[in-house]
Amino acid sequence: MNKSSKRLPMFVRWLAILAVTLILLSVVKDLLIKATIEITAPQIIGAKVDMGSFSLGLLTHKIHITNFRLYNPPGFPNQVFLVMPEMTLQVDIGELMRGEMHFPLVVLNMEKMVVFKNEEGKLNVDSLKIIEEQIKASKGKPMKLPVFKIDVLKLNLGKVIFEDGSHAPVPFVQAYDVAIKDKTIKNINGLPKLITIMIVEALKPTAIRSAGLFAATSLMGVAFLPALAVGVVVANDESKAQLNHSSQRVYQESLKLIKELNGNIKKTEEKQGKIFAKVYGCDISIEIQDKGWGKSAILIKARKYLLAKPEIAAGLLYQLTQRLNKNIL
Repeated sequence: MNKSSKRLPMFVRWLAILAVTLILLSVVKDLLIKATIEITAPQIIGAKVDMGSFSLGLLTHKIHITNFRLYNPPGFPNQVFLVMPEMTLQVDIGELMRGEMHFPLVVLNMEKMVVFKNEEGKLNVDSLKIIEEQIKASKGKPMKLPVFKIDVLKLNLGKVIFEDGSHAPVPFVQAYDVAIKDKTIKNINGLPKLITIMIVEALKPTAIRSAGLFAATSLMGVAFLPALAVGVVVANDESKAQLNHSSQRVYQESLKLIKELNGNIKKTEEKQGKIFAKVYGCDISIEIQDKGWGKSAILIKARKYLLAKPEIAAGLLYQLTQRLNKNIL
């Protein structure tokens, strides 16, 4: 009885050591894979990549990635192109061990995509290496990539921002609340096709045109028929939000933004929190409400020749929230 009681603590000790070792190996494994992806992905995609966390569950057969960010390719501002707070990939471990990437299910939760046009008139989506190489592949120069296939892709996306830097020094910014939810696409074979589909689905509800992307999609048989913005939102000319900033601060930052965009302030009613202006050739009205406790609500409307311009209103709201978040007092 005494001998077994002495052996038990030793057994428990070894069991604890084994458990800690396995946990450490799992953490090291995830860190090594994460570092490898962040190093090799830019070589394939043609733009910097980083992520908050990476975990591969050998028992669950799932990969979970958080805070994934893809940045602009060379020739564009060093800013984020795609923000993806979370992605989950169900992986075939057997095929992975053989060097083939087979994912029965992939769920991508994208917060926003920022399409940028530089001073030369080129779009960042056309300048991604993986898109350019896909076009070259049609001319007998195929990319050397590992086997990559997805059985089912579920796509979610909040908004698309379009920044036109060809109007420097004042950028022209539009925003589209595309609100794509559980868009299901099947049988994706190849990483280039996945990247292309992600961009195409994001741009479809907008008025953004991409010649390079159109060429790439034609080669891969992906339908790319973007809608006209006016056809998407004919009757709605507004964009609104609840803000964690005082109404006074939002009001002052709104005035500063209009001036920086070379807009013309036509009328102000500070006590009512209203601003009327001309920005990007559109008639703009801004209404700010005080919600107390340092919070406020804002409503921006935009029209041009009596036509609703919700993308302009959303673009102004996007720029305003970026200013407010960068300059938190």
